[in-house]
Amino acid sequence: MPIMSEYTSQKSLSLVALLLLTSLAGLVTLPTASAVNETTVGTITGTETWTGTMNLQGDVTVAEGSKLIINAGTTINIPYGSFIDVEGAICIGSTSCGASAGSASNQARFIWSVPSASDYEKTGRCYVNGSNTYTNSDAGCGSGLIIRKTIDQSSTATGINYAHFENAYGYPIYVSTLQQVQYGVLVFDGSSTTATGLSFEAINTSNILAIDFAAPTITDSTFTLGVDGNGYDAAALRAYGAGAGILATVNVRNSAFTGDTEPDCSSQGGGRVVIFMEESYINIDNINVNENSQGVFLKGTSGWLTNSTINVKCNAIDTNSHKETGNIKHTLHIEDNLITTAEGAGITAYDGAIVEARNNVISGATESSGFGIRSSTVAIHGNTIGPIGGWNGLWIYGTSDVVAENNTIQDTAKEAVLIGEYHFNDQGWNVPTPTAARLYLANNQISNNTGTCSSQMYGGDFACPAVHVFMSSATVYDNTITNNAGDGFRIKGGIVNAQRNNVAVGGFAANISMYDDNYGNKYGSIAYFSGNSYTNASQVYNITESRVTVQSEYIPDPGAGELFPVSLQWLGAECPYVLDECLQVPSTAAMPPRFMPMALEVVDNSTVFSFADLQNFDASKVHVQNQNSAWGSQVREGELVRYQVKAKNSNVADATVVISDATGLPLYTLQTDAFGFTPQISLPSDFYLDRNWNHLVGESNVEVTVSPGITEFMDENTCSDGYDNDGDTFVDDGDQSQSSQDTSNCDTGNRELPFYSVNAYKFGKGADSFDFVLNGPIEDIISLDNLKPSVAVTQGDGASFATTATLTGTAWDGLAGPYPLDIVAYEKQFGLIKRVEIQPPGSPEWYSAIDTSGAGGEITLSNHPFKSWSFDWDLSAHPEGEGDVTFRVRSYDGLDYSPIEVRKYKLNLVAPTILVETPNDGSSHDNNKVTFTGTASDPYSGTWGSDIQSIWFDINGPNGYTSHFAIEGSTAWSYDWQFEELASGTYTFSIWAADSDFCIDIIGACNAETRTLTILNDNALPFVQLSEPINSDVLRASEEQLIQGVARDNDGQVTRVEIQIQDLASGLMLNNGPNPVTTFAPNGAWATTWDTSKLIHDQQYELVIKAYDGEDYSIEQRIRITIDNPTDADNVAPIFNQEGWTSTITVFCDANSNAIDRCGEGAVIDLTNFFSDPDGTGEAENDLLFDIFDEATNLDDDFYADYVSINAQGVATYNPPWVQPTSVISEWSLVGLMFEARDSYDSVAYSYTVNVIVVSVAFSAERTDSGPISATDPAVFGGKGLPNSIVAARFDDAKGIRLNSTRVGADGNWEMNIASNQLSGLDKASIIFEMDGQVYSAPGTASETQFQISSASSESGGSNLLLIIGAILGIIVLLGAGAFFFQVEYEEFEDDVQMAENEAQAAEDPYAWAKAKESPVNIPPQTEAAAPVAAAVAATPAASNHPGWLWDEATNSWVPDPNYTPDQ
Repeated sequence: MPIMSEYTSQKSLSLVALLLLTSLAGLVTLPTASAVNETTVGTITGTETWTGTMNLQGDVTVAEGSKLIINAGTTINIPYGSFIDVEGAICIGSTSCGASAGSASNQARFIWSVPSASDYEKTGRCYVNGSNTYTNSDAGCGSGLIIRKTIDQSSTATGINYAHFENAYGYPIYVSTLQQVQYGVLVFDGSSTTATGLSFEAINTSNILAIDFAAPTITDSTFTLGVDGNGYDAAALRAYGAGAGILATVNVRNSAFTGDTEPDCSSQGGGRVVIFMEESYINIDNINVNENSQGVFLKGTSGWLTNSTINVKCNAIDTNSHKETGNIKHTLHIEDNLITTAEGAGITAYDGAIVEARNNVISGATESSGFGIRSSTVAIHGNTIGPIGGWNGLWIYGTSDVVAENNTIQDTAKEAVLIGEYHFNDQGWNVPTPTAARLYLANNQISNNTGTCSSQMYGGDFACPAVHVFMSSATVYDNTITNNAGDGFRIKGGIVNAQRNNVAVGGFAANISMYDDNYGNKYGSIAYFSGNSYTNASQVYNITESRVTVQSEYIPDPGAGELFPVSLQWLGAECPYVLDECLQVPSTAAMPPRFMPMALEVVDNSTVFSFADLQNFDASKVHVQNQNSAWGSQVREGELVRYQVKAKNSNVADATVVISDATGLPLYTLQTDAFGFTPQISLPSDFYLDRNWNHLVGESNVEVTVSPGITEFMDENTCSDGYDNDGDTFVDDGDQSQSSQDTSNCDTGNRELPFYSVNAYKFGKGADSFDFVLNGPIEDIISLDNLKPSVAVTQGDGASFATTATLTGTAWDGLAGPYPLDIVAYEKQFGLIKRVEIQPPGSPEWYSAIDTSGAGGEITLSNHPFKSWSFDWDLSAHPEGEGDVTFRVRSYDGLDYSPIEVRKYKLNLVAPTILVETPNDGSSHDNNKVTFTGTASDPYSGTWGSDIQSIWFDINGPNGYTSHFAIEGSTAWSYDWQFEELASGTYTFSIWAADSDFCIDIIGACNAETRTLTILNDNALPFVQLSEPINSDVLRASEEQLIQGVARDNDGQVTRVEIQIQDLASGLMLNNGPNPVTTFAPNGAWATTWDTSKLIHDQQYELVIKAYDGEDYSIEQRIRITIDNPTDADNVAPIFNQEGWTSTITVFCDANSNAIDRCGEGAVIDLTNFFSDPDGTGEAENDLLFDIFDEATNLDDDFYADYVSINAQGVATYNPPWVQPTSVISEWSLVGLMFEARDSYDSVAYSYTVNVIVVSVAFSAERTDSGPISATDPAVFGGKGLPNSIVAARFDDAKGIRLNSTRVGADGNWEMNIASNQLSGLDKASIIFEMDGQVYSAPGTASETQFQISSASSESGGSNLLLIIGAILGIIVLLGAGAFFFQVEYEEFEDDVQMAENEAQAAEDPYAWAKAKESPVNIPPQTEAAAPVAAAVAATPAASNHPGWLWDEATNSWVPDPNYTPDQ
């Protein structure tokens, strides 16, 4: 007792102390500040601050809605391979969002540990075995800081100021556009925030990676290349699909980038750019890039790169392709940058790039060019390019379109400007063959280009020209070229428009030649020169097999030993005698030079030099070198020609003027300026040749050898050039004077005057064409003739309108369609309808119609503006009331109005009225018709007389009868309504009049008259029944087949019964059927015979029977019979016995099984049980041939014979999985299946139909009751399954011990009970159900479904947790009543508890032996016995050994003793 008291006293003091501590804790208020340095691994779910030193143990996630604050100066030590993932908000060194202020000297530092040598033997988190995406095994991979798109992007929540990142490998993130993983330390995953003062050190991959529309702003930061040694090193800053548009870009400002200068500039050099952007929107400003081999690479990217200094070894700025948004192609702007390269190009634009480069300074490039442009669109303005130590100032090739204006290009090692790469055949060059390209080069300063170029195309070395055009187009305006050692312009197979250039060169001013691809194609150059000035040129124009026009220039004398300022050459044989020598137009004509006045044509057999208005020049200063061709070189002296184009005395801008020569060859295609003027061009007025081969042209009376031994004297002008210059069909000396007025001939002292044709046009303004003979300068006006527009109105005269007139129609310009092609429609109309105008009645004004064509201003073969138009005009207040109104309609094409179309219409303002004179309302009628008469009136009395158009009837009668129709209208009208076929009863008539606009089809605004009439016209239909034969009978052929039945008429007498016979095989009606029956018994019985003896054996026929009572036919009765007409007339046909035949067979198929027996045995029918042959041997399977009957009119059973098999014993089987072509069980049912049995004489019997319904059964299991189980209260399970299959319950899985089993019933359902005594002594168990090897899985899951069951004893033992918790809370409350009282009570209670425990130790738990079984008994493996032995009978265990339990022999297990009590 003293020991107990001491013990309980100690317990009391402890509880009192607990009470006091609890009370004090309740008085303490916890602070609301965020956690500090709390989360070293896991998820931050509130607001947490990191300060001082923070040592992480693993990954940290900032949950969405949460916030991480990192104070300035904080050092975060992070294990290698770990990351910080921000989904909520992060604030680093920014006072705006709650952190202490950071600075360059007080950064937050993120330091990752470096893996040891042994750590690198481990596989990092970026490697997934078997994955093609995650293949990086580096142990450090995964380290980084990720900013997700879910962050709070407001400046009060998120900001990054002065953060340092060190030793990080990079975090792997999947880039969908690449279908690859990329790595970065600071990853912006769709997020947009501001980061200032970032620095990076010892980073393996990218410093920053932005993806998925991320648009961060990065300022005042320093970056360095990734240093990974295993090939994962990358640009310091990368972006893929970043930025959300030109207003939401990736911004990088005031930052420095450094890297590695060791890699060389080759494709295998291994160097990395410091910035790589792909498919992104950017704004990069004031960055400094140095100490690196490569610069910046912008792929498919738009935006700005400005005010930056880039000093690298290789290419400084590479661009590739362009960014598109929908149909918008965005431009990349590169402006105001200082670009210096040691070897590479300053700026490149490749493969579809769209770039504008403005005000950049580019120099260096000892092995490249200032600009490298391939198949791109580039605008180059105000740049300073040079010195360039490698190649060109502008290097342009591929299908490019380039504009270069106001640039300075100086000190280039090769050509200052090269368009079209001519080295494509040179050894060591990897450039494509030439394609069409275009350059607009204007107002540039080009100087000091004194290098030597080389190519096998030119036979080796040559002095580099200032501008080199190869198989390309160029417009060269207002440029100044000085101190160039080579040619000013070298044009080979090109098309050039050069005007107003000042050129000082050491070679030819312009060297123009053809390009021969050595595959039978020669491309002559086409060049136009006007207003150019040349200095120091050795020769001004050197032209080979090309077409050149020069006008309005001073031609200086030649230098450097040249004798002639102009030299012409034709080097090959004469075309067309040698077809390979014929000139072709260069393919670059697809991209012609801007403002090119000359037509893009060549003379295929001549070098042509045309000139006009040249100073210090005449034809004697031309040197000709021809080979094997009398007219291989032609000199054409011309006159200046200019036109002004007008239409309706107004100047026409952008009109096209095409001038062609006498042969139809277009010489010029000109566009007019804003005042309608064409450029001033040169048209040849005289042609000069070198006919006597002395290299001079235009001589008179020279002796020419025309054939061996024969010479002639001739003038080398248009009378010896082989052309019909004046278009009179006579050539050279064959052109004699035809009259005194004919001054264009080759009589002595004359010459042919050139003949030209002019075609001028402007869409929408008109066209004009004429021809003339040129005999002096021309300054003239061309007046375009416009084709007037037309208009048509849909509504013809006499159309009627109520209140509002709606006019529609069509209009067109020029010539009306239809048109076969869009281009034909364009040419025929050659203008647009600007508007359609209508003048309404009584109005002096014209109003515009609405264009309803939807053509959008375009002309196609099927549509054009105002192809359809509409106009509405309100006439409700027309002062003259109802009557005739006149509209005037016209169209306008911008120059002319169409002829006016006049239309006169009827105007209706008031609805018509009607008067019904007969019949009277309420009258009765029984003579099969009612005559309606009456009058109608309408206010209209115009040109077209009365406007009563129709009289409308709306009728309603018995049995839902309705009728709605109209008769022709007039002021006096009548109508006979026939009702002989209608039922008797009351009919209601609504009758009204309609004019052209009011009350058509509906009463509307009209007043209708109503008549209610009683119609007496009853006649009941007769009816007919057939008693013999019956449907589906097989009739033995005979000469008198009986057909009989009954026909009656309830209100009269049946006068005849008609019988038709249809042959179902042919679909024809037989003409030998029975005659109509006209004789009837008093009860309506009738009979007739039918000769079937000649009908086809086993053919089906349909009998159609109907009765007639003199007025109506009965409803038809139809049956089908089969004729049995065997070769042996004594043969007895087989018999079908319906006894035991079922109309429906249900087959269950397992939906989850692929087994061949998933439907069990299927449907099985023993046909011998139902068919017999009366005159056979007695065995049906021997006497009869069974088959599937195919009903000809039933399409459903066409394939049943493929599905149902019949064996030799006459057993029909349908097992769907064996035969069905589809796996869809719901399509396996057979509806209307019939069988036939034939004997040896081909007589047949047919079965009734049977429907085989296939039901999909998916194995399922569910518990249908709930709660704990016992031996007498088992768990009840049930479900669906394949009939006759075994369903088993097992512990845990398919290999567990079987608890119970049952068989699925014929209806596909099963049920099973599991009692507690079947659980092998377990209180709780997990069980599964299987059927035929299938383990049940709940829908939507892939794993086996386990059902949890427990015995009643386990439930009672495990449900006290809540009671215990409640008791503890209750004790704490009771402690507040006082320590003394509590102590006394507790001591007494403790004594009671201890005594109870002592008593409990003496009592024995009779169920302990069973409760101790925590797992099923292990079953030993089976062993094969040496010899069979008799089965031993299990001994019944003694109940006395286990008090409270009884042995149940039926279940072979222990069950609780219901009569046992522990005190027995």
